[in-house]
Order: sequence, then structure tokens, then C-alpha cells
Amino acid sequence: MKYLSKRIESEDMDSRTSNSGLLKSRSHLARKFAIGSTLVSIGIFISATGGSWDISNHLLNKPETFFSIPHAVLYTGVVVAILGTVIVWMAHRAISIYDSNFNASTKIILAGICMLVVAGPVDFAWHSAFGLDGLLSPPHFVLLLGMIISSLGAMLGIISYINNTKIRDYANDENEAIHKEDLTRPEAKRLNSHMILIIIIGILPILMTLDGLIGMFSLPFSKTQYFNFNPDPFFAAALATIGYPLILSLVLFSAFHLGKRNFGILSMIGASYLAIHAITAIIPNESLIQTIPFYILNIIPILASDILLSFSSNRIISIIVPGAILGSAFLMVQYPLITYVYSEVSSNQAFVWPSLISSTYFGLMSNIYPLTIGPAITMGIVGAFLARKVTHSLSLTVEEVTIKK
Repeated sequence: MKYLSKRIESEDMDSRTSNSGLLKSRSHLARKFAIGSTLVSIGIFISATGGSWDISNHLLNKPETFFSIPHAVLYTGVVVAILGTVIVWMAHRAISIYDSNFNASTKIILAGICMLVVAGPVDFAWHSAFGLDGLLSPPHFVLLLGMIISSLGAMLGIISYINNTKIRDYANDENEAIHKEDLTRPEAKRLNSHMILIIIIGILPILMTLDGLIGMFSLPFSKTQYFNFNPDPFFAAALATIGYPLILSLVLFSAFHLGKRNFGILSMIGASYLAIHAITAIIPNESLIQTIPFYILNIIPILASDILLSFSSNRIISIIVPGAILGSAFLMVQYPLITYVYSEVSSNQAFVWPSLISSTYFGLMSNIYPLTIGPAITMGIVGAFLARKVTHSLSLTVEEVTIKK
């Protein structure tokens, strides 16, 4: 009887040791996967920064070749993203047996990176054949689409890591079964500083690339010697009026919810976006440097939205009002490039001299802003509600996880 009791005790101890090793192995693989996903996001962020800088170079009529500094920044980001993808792939083969979300993230990242790799030589060939290319050229579209897909896949990987870590951290010493109702408790919802940081890193390239997609189909920068891919002016104005406030609200609200309503996440992402936009779209044009204080004021509606979201439990104040504020700010956030979109509609003049952008912009404000404020507020609110649904499906609804004793 004693022998049987000792044997049962030994088997139970072996089982606990095995389960503990399983948790540690899973934790290591998830952390490795998160590092790869974060590198992918950083790479896409660098590429998006280079792309924004490249647009400014086009507007300032600087010599355009494939081997330009903005292109070097852009493709440096691609290299970083590829490195992250290699790490993701190495971790995915083992971690995917624990969580299908890791597997889905890997497939999405791979699809996006393949598009980036293909776009590089195609872009080089396009420049070689046609010289100056427009914003909406086939290589640029493939490149941007690959960036969007890669950044979304990386963000999904980061979310899967956070969910995995919450499950592991909430497990008790006996490795008993964990159910999704356990993960809704306050102690299971807390995020540490490194989780918040990688959420910010993961969200920024999504905001920048989706913003770039709206710009690609609304800015009149796609007419060259051989091709004219410029959008219809009225279609472009409608898309900008609807798309920019929707994307701004959707992405910032999503970051806020993924960060478990921590104050400061929305503001940090908004401030980072404003800084990158100022560095790549305003500072390169010397005539716009004096308007930087005006552009910095955009932090006010972002900070106000963050405060309302973080410290109010009232549905109207915590969703509708911040959504309306963010939506209504799009015309200022998109300064100075938005000038080209509405200038073409109001004066049938797509080209604006770089030195006249600020005066043209402020001249348009009194006529354009009253027309755009209604749709912009509406789309800001729509983005707020969409963000809540999207983030709920990604991280708040956690599958039941059972760890056998």
C-alpha cells in the first residue's frame, strides 16, 4: 500500500514537472514569436516613414531615382521586416500547436512579406523603364498592400502573445484548468509595461499604412509622362473626407481597447504619428517649418479623447464624444498634404507650389471645413464603434484553455 501511495505521488510529481516544462516551453516560444512580430512591425514602420519622406521629395522636385535616401529607408525597413519574419517562422512551427492564432498570424505575415519582396525588383524595373513614377503606380500599390498585410499579421501575433502570457501568468501552482471566465477578472486583464510598448509598436505601422492607402487613392500625385493614375477630384475628396477620420478613430480606439483602457496609450500613438508626419511631410519643406506650432496643436484633441475614454464610464462620453473629436480633427491632422485634395476640387488646380501650401491650406479651411465636419464626425463615431467590435473579437473573447493536471 505504501509502495502504491509513493508511486502515485511520484507520478503526480512527474505530471506537475511535465506541465511546468510545457508552460515554460510555451512561454519561451511565444516570447520568441512576439520578438519576431515586433521586428516586423518596426520594419514596416521604418518603410512607411521612408514612403512618406519619398512623397515630400517628389513634391519638392528633388532628383528621383530608385537609389534615393527615402527609398533606402523604405527598403531598410523591408529588410528588418524580413528578419522578423524569419524569427516568426522559426517559432511558429512549435508554438502553433498550442494556439491557432499564431499560425494565422504567420500566414498573414508571410503573405505580406512576399508582396514586399516582389515589389522591390518590380519598382526598380519600373523606374528603369519609365523614370519618375507616380504615387499610385503598380509597384507602389503592391508594396503598400504588402506593408498593410504584414503589419496586420504582426499585430495579430502580438495580441496572441499577450493572450498567451495572460493565461500563463494567471495559472496557479497546481496548473489547474483555466477558463475564459477566469481571464475576465481584473488581475488577469492587467498589462505590464513591455506589453503596452509592443502594442504601441504594433499599432503605429497599421495607422501609417492605412493612412497611406487613403492618400494613394486621393492625392493627385500619380500623373507622369507615360501614365495618369490620378483619381477623379470629387472621388478623391469624398474618399479623404470619409476615409481619414474613419481610419484615425478606428486605429486609435483599437489601440486604447487592446491596451485595456490604460490612459496614455492613445496619446503616445497619436503623438508619435504627429511627430513622424511633421518630420517627413513638413520639415523637408522650409516654407512650412513656421507652421509646426499649429500642427503640434493636434495633440489637444488626441489628449482630450484619451482623457474622456480613460476616466469616463458613460457610453456617450467615452465613445461618441471622443469619436466625434478625433473625426473632426482629421483636416488638421492631415496637413499639409490634404491641401492638394481639396484645392483640386475647389479651384480645379491640382498643383500647388510648395511655398504656397500653407497659405492655400488656410485659405481653404473656411470653405472646406464646414462641408467636411458633418461626415468627419459621423465617420469618427463609426470608427469608435467598429474598434470596440474588432478588439473584442481579437483579445477580449478568449477561448477556453485547459491544462491537464
